[in-house]
Amino acid sequence: MSSLAAMRAPPILLCLAATGCSSGASPMDKPDTPSDASPEPAAPAVAAPAHFERLRPPILGYAVESDQPSGRCRLVAVDDGGPPLTEGSLEECEARLVEVIRARHGRGNLNLPVATLGGKQFWGDVFLQRRWRIQENVLTGHCRLLDPDDVRRAWGTYEGCRVAFEEARRLGGIRPRSDRVVVLLHGLGRSKDSFGTLEEALEGEGYEVAAIAYPSTRRSVREHAEAIATVLGRLEGARSVSFVTHSLGGIVVRDLLSLDRPWKQGLRVERVVMMAPPSRGSAIAEALKNWLPYRFATGEVGQELTPEGVARLPLPACELGIIAGNWRHAKTLNPFLQGDSDGVVTVEEARLPGAADFLVVDAPHTFILENPASIEATLRFLRTGRFAEPAGERI
Repeated sequence: MSSLAAMRAPPILLCLAATGCSSGASPMDKPDTPSDASPEPAAPAVAAPAHFERLRPPILGYAVESDQPSGRCRLVAVDDGGPPLTEGSLEECEARLVEVIRARHGRGNLNLPVATLGGKQFWGDVFLQRRWRIQENVLTGHCRLLDPDDVRRAWGTYEGCRVAFEEARRLGGIRPRSDRVVVLLHGLGRSKDSFGTLEEALEGEGYEVAAIAYPSTRRSVREHAEAIATVLGRLEGARSVSFVTHSLGGIVVRDLLSLDRPWKQGLRVERVVMMAPPSRGSAIAEALKNWLPYRFATGEVGQELTPEGVARLPLPACELGIIAGNWRHAKTLNPFLQGDSDGVVTVEEARLPGAADFLVVDAPHTFILENPASIEATLRFLRTGRFAEPAGERI
């Protein structure tokens, strides 16, 4: 086609001439590449970077971490910053953890399984999981590991006892039952066993229950609070915590909640139920504070139960319910207390401003924990924040 003809030709003819297409085919029908050309290979997929999170609080300087999307786990030294000690399944990493800490710390002194009383006034819990507990002796400072039946399974250093627990945990499948924890704190001169009936009821509600043993007459309120903070920092799998206390336990938990400690970063405080607490101080403690037998029997904490000693404590910054006792025989057995009382703490001494609810039951101080009305009201308060039964609810 001459240049002059090309200039006059319609656009479609120019296209046909340039591409060699016939009038029955369009330029789109002719492939741009030969028919036998292979498609370009796809770019390789880029794997998402692993994101490892700790499954439990660090154990003697080591932590097991998991990448949830892939299911891979690894064991790392917390303060080392180096490569993982091992990677693989959770079972493999936990087995390696036990090997590492056992090689480093041993598993305590030579031990014969011995039945114990579970810790009364000379032992305090420093670790607790599913009723296995490591306790420290307040006089010697040495530790022991007790199983759920209070049989001694190891003794010596904390590290050695923790190694023995980790071995038992791996072999026995010891795991928390729930991420909702209820901590039980007993009163002056009592023990963890005083919550027996209530503890069973709480477990029936699906809670992970931690009945903490602490040497109530051998240390101060602040020392008790610090020890309990240590236990809370070592809880596994917990997301929220509530407290149920008896008598002195209510004073200890007020001090505990006022402290800024690491356990608060991982645990949300929900509710507190105090039974028979000397919230405004005890008239009995005030009257006996200078009497030598009382000072010997109750130690430093007995002096902190006076109205002056309790006044320094702030109010809990969470939902609080208080159960006080108005025992029908209190005036006969203890005529020195003014007003209604459970024989040890008066109803007015138990009150705290800002409490969400307040309940009075007919029970003596020591046995208010076992009173059916107290147990029922405690379970309801932990669920709803009230002792009274809302319309339509039944237990």
